[in-house]
Amino acid sequence: MIRPFLFLFFCGLAGTCQLFGQELAGDWQGQVWQTNGKDTFSYSLRLRNNGEAVTGQATSTLGNNQAEFLISGRWAGGQLVLQEVEQLRPATPKWCLKYITLTWVPQQQGRALTGSWTATGCQPGQISLRRINTITKGEALPFSFPGRWTGYLSQSDRDYGFYFELRLRDDGTGTSHIVSEDAGGEATHDLRWETVGDQLLFQETGVSERTKPDWKWCLKSSQLRQGRQDEAYTLDGDWGGYIEDKTPTTGACAPGTLFLTKPIVTAASSTVITPIADDYTANTQRSVKVDRVLQVHSNKIRLRVWDNGIVDGDVVTLFLNGRQILSKHRVSKRKWSFPVEIIAGENLLILHAEDLGDISPNTVAVAIDDGVKEQVIVLNSNLRESGAILIQPFELKQ
Repeated sequence: MIRPFLFLFFCGLAGTCQLFGQELAGDWQGQVWQTNGKDTFSYSLRLRNNGEAVTGQATSTLGNNQAEFLISGRWAGGQLVLQEVEQLRPATPKWCLKYITLTWVPQQQGRALTGSWTATGCQPGQISLRRINTITKGEALPFSFPGRWTGYLSQSDRDYGFYFELRLRDDGTGTSHIVSEDAGGEATHDLRWETVGDQLLFQETGVSERTKPDWKWCLKSSQLRQGRQDEAYTLDGDWGGYIEDKTPTTGACAPGTLFLTKPIVTAASSTVITPIADDYTANTQRSVKVDRVLQVHSNKIRLRVWDNGIVDGDVVTLFLNGRQILSKHRVSKRKWSFPVEIIAGENLLILHAEDLGDISPNTVAVAIDDGVKEQVIVLNSNLRESGAILIQPFELKQ
C-alpha cells in the first residue's frame, strides 16, 4: 500500500461526540488491509487534539517494512477528519496515502474504530483500530533523584556521542561514568549534586578512574530538568565545563547536551524480577542493573543485536527470564536478528559480557520489534555489572 487518510467519526447519541473528542488523544492500534489483498498490515496512531484541531503520526508495518506518516485534521459536523499529509520515512518506496472513514464502536474491551479506506492509485480496503491505554501494573515505587541514571552526552565539536551515567547518593555526592567510542576510553568522575524544585544540579569535582592515563577529561556541570517519558523518568539539559588541571577561563570545553533516563519499576515488578536477577548474580557474580522498562503489543517479538559504535570485538550472551537465548555472539555492524516469545507479565532480558573487546565496557544496541513498532535501547555491561531491560505486555484498562 502506498498515499494521507481521513477518518470520519459518527456520533449516534447526544453528547457522545463531545465525550469522544475529549478521549481521542492517545494511542490507537489495529490492522489495515486491502479488500482483495492477501496482506494485513499492523497500523498504529498517536493523536493529539486542541479544540477542533487534530494532529499526530501514523505507522504502518508489514514484516520488516514500515512507513511513518504525519497526519492532521479537525472535528467538523460531528465527524473527525484526518489526513496523512506527508510520508515521513522511508524516503522510498512511496506508500498509499489513505482516506479512511471510521465509525466509533463501543466494546467491552474498550473503544474501537472500524471502517473503510480509499487512496488514489491504490486498491481500497478496510481498517480496524482499538484504543490502547497505558499498562496498569500497580503503583510505581516513589520517585527519588538518588540512584542510577543512564543515557547519552553530546558535545558541539564532536560528530559522535558518549555513553553517560550518573550514580547519585542520598548524601549529595555521587559519581559519573563516561565512555567514548573514539579517543579517550572511559573515565569515572566524583561529583556533588543538589536539587532546586524539579531540577537537578551537579558539578564534577575530579577524575577518580580512567583507562587512558594521559587523557584529560572535561569537568562538567549541568542543570537538568526532570520529566517522564513512557515508563522512565528523564533528566535533560545543557552542560558546560573545563578541562581538568585548567580553569573555566583557560580551558573551557565545547558545551553539549545530556539526556538520561531511570526506569520506573513498580513494587509488583520488583517482586517478580528480583529472584531472576538474584539467580543470575549467584551464578555469575555480577549484579543486574535494569536500564529500561519497555511495553510491547505482542508476546511474539523479534530481537536485533549489533554494535552501534566502534566495532572492537565485543562478545555477548543474552538471557531472557534466566534462559540463554543467544550464546557468545560477536557483535558487528550487521544486525543479528532472531524471534523470541515472551511470557505474560514481567520479562527480564540481561546482556552478559563475555569479552569486552578493545574498548571497555560492552556497549551493544538491542532493538525490540513487536510488529507495531521497533524500540532501540543501548545496553552497557562489564565484568561486574550487566545491563538489563524489563519487558512488559500492554494491558487494556477495562
